[in-house]
Amino acid sequence: MYAVIMASGQGTRLWPMSRQNKPKQFHSLVGKNTMIQDTYLRLRPKFSDKNILVTVTKDYYEEAKIQLPELPIENFIIEPRATGTLGTCAMAIAKINRINPKAKAIFLPSDHIINEPEKFLEIVDFADELINKYPDYMTLIGINPTRADTGMGYIRMNSQIETRGDLKVFSVKGFEEKPNAKTAEKYLASWEYLWNGGMFVWTVAHAISLFHKHCPETLKAAQKIMEETDPEEYLEIATLEYKNIERTSVDYAIAEKEKNILVIPSDIGWSDVGSWGTLSEVLRENKGVSVIAAGNHLGVDNSNCLILAGDKLIATVGLNDIVVIDTPDAILICKGSRSQQVKALIEKLREEGKDSYL
Repeated sequence: MYAVIMASGQGTRLWPMSRQNKPKQFHSLVGKNTMIQDTYLRLRPKFSDKNILVTVTKDYYEEAKIQLPELPIENFIIEPRATGTLGTCAMAIAKINRINPKAKAIFLPSDHIINEPEKFLEIVDFADELINKYPDYMTLIGINPTRADTGMGYIRMNSQIETRGDLKVFSVKGFEEKPNAKTAEKYLASWEYLWNGGMFVWTVAHAISLFHKHCPETLKAAQKIMEETDPEEYLEIATLEYKNIERTSVDYAIAEKEKNILVIPSDIGWSDVGSWGTLSEVLRENKGVSVIAAGNHLGVDNSNCLILAGDKLIATVGLNDIVVIDTPDAILICKGSRSQQVKALIEKLREEGKDSYL
């Protein structure tokens, strides 16, 4: 089995730390390692370096090589630009197919937290077994929801297929995207719904058949790119062919159109760190404190806050549910409960031509 770490995203909701030139997967947010390094390290007990691939845009390629020096150069798959997970998966599948058409592959985001890596690998082993038994299925790793989150996509389970120890696998009834608050509460109260963590396993042969069925031009473009072995020619051909890559996700283009999908519910201490508010909750829970502060900060009577200061002193009094992020050229101040809306700030920066802050 191959593991593909998808590292082409920009993490815009963690602005102003996460920027176009260095998105969140290349930052240390919850420990000494960066998020992409943690993703790589949790795979090492099961996967050898030659079977770990990283997809990354050309802008992040050098940073990715620096942060993951153990990986062979040929294991980095360079995308000319980010187009969504469909293009990322097509490139990786095309590459693996040239190495071993009978292989299996698990695809993982590079910027998620998993606090229980051993349990995660147990689930990966179970998914590996399931793909051997059901080669014409796609298997997802779902997350048991812990709150009524309106920023998450949801997987709706159907009937239970089988078990292994305390692990279960269900058929998938459907997908639901970012519900309103009332619907999210309903999902949380029901056993049927899981968060979609963007982790999935399939055989290379089945993946190729699904690309042929739903997005043949994207697959054709990826295969043409992967035929090029000259490094100097590669990026030129890739840039040309990416005009034929659909700008969308695997979920929209393939998974939501298929019936042969399985899902394994999991409790692995997972978070997508999709906003500053989410990161604040994760860090406060991990450390057992009400206020997370770093840098030059002085506070009195604050609660439920995340304050990342820089060189200058940031002093706070009586704050609750507030995020303060200080960087050399920008400061973000917002309510933790509304930090999902940071993405709207990015759009305003673009609209006002303030690209230097992106």
